[in-house]
Amino acid sequence: MNDLRLTERDLDNRTARMTARKVQVHYGQNHALKDVDVDILDKTVTAFIGPSGCGKSTFLRCLNRMNDTIAACRVEGQITLEGEDIYDRRVDPVQLRAKVGMVFQKPNPFPKSIYDNVAYGPRIHGLARNRAELDEVVEKSLRRAALWAEVKDRLHAPGTGLSGGQQQRLCIARAVATEPEVLLMDEPCSALDPIATAQVEELIDELRENFSVVIVTHSMQQAARVSQKTAFFHMGHLVEHGDTAQIFTNPRDPRTESYITGRIG
Repeated sequence: MNDLRLTERDLDNRTARMTARKVQVHYGQNHALKDVDVDILDKTVTAFIGPSGCGKSTFLRCLNRMNDTIAACRVEGQITLEGEDIYDRRVDPVQLRAKVGMVFQKPNPFPKSIYDNVAYGPRIHGLARNRAELDEVVEKSLRRAALWAEVKDRLHAPGTGLSGGQQQRLCIARAVATEPEVLLMDEPCSALDPIATAQVEELIDELRENFSVVIVTHSMQQAARVSQKTAFFHMGHLVEHGDTAQIFTNPRDPRTESYITGRIG
C-alpha cells in the first residue's frame, strides 16, 4: 500500500499541515504525555503506534481539541494548524473540528439517513448554498469513501442499517464532507472483519491524495501497509518519529526495536 515512488526527499519536502511542540497532557495528577514534538505532513499518512495506555490516542485527541470535553484534562505546549495555534482562545473548537475531522474506533453513524449523516457537517457549517450543492457534496463524499456505488439507491435509508464496514466508510464520508485539512482516525479498523479492514486501508491510501491522515493503530502490520511516517509512543513519551520504512527496519531507539520485535507491548 505504501507508494514506493515517495522517496525520503519527497517526504522531507512536504510542508507540515500541523506541528506540535513540547505538548504535555495531564489528567488531574496523572502526567499522561510528556514533551511531544511532531509534524503532520501534507498529503501523508502518519501512524501512531505503541502499547495500550502509551498516550497515542490522548495525543490524537489533542489535535482537534477533543480533550476539551474532559474536565480534568490539561493540555500545555503548542499545536498549530497552518501556523495558527489551535488552543488560542479565539479559535472555535467546532470550526476547528470541521478542519480536523475525526473517525472513531467503533462506527458511530447518527440515527439519521445515509444522506443526512453526510450532509450534517456541510449543513451546520454552511458549506452548501442550496439542495443541489448539498447533493453534490454528499455524492462526492460517498465516492471518496468508496461507498457511493453501494448506497446510491438507498440514500434515505438509515445509516445504522449498513454493515459494520459500510458504517465506518459512512463515518469517513461524514468526516471528509467538510473538506478537512487533516483527518484523524482512532483505531478505525479494530471493530471490522478482515475484508472490511482491507477496504478501509485501501481507502486511507486514496484519501491521502487530498488530506493529511493520522491513524492510531495497534497493528504494526497496518501501520507498515498504510503509512509513510510513523511515530512510536511509550509510557507517555514520543520515543521516535520518522519514515515508516526506517522505523520498522532500522529503529534508532532500543525501545522501538523491542516493541516492533514483540519484546514489549
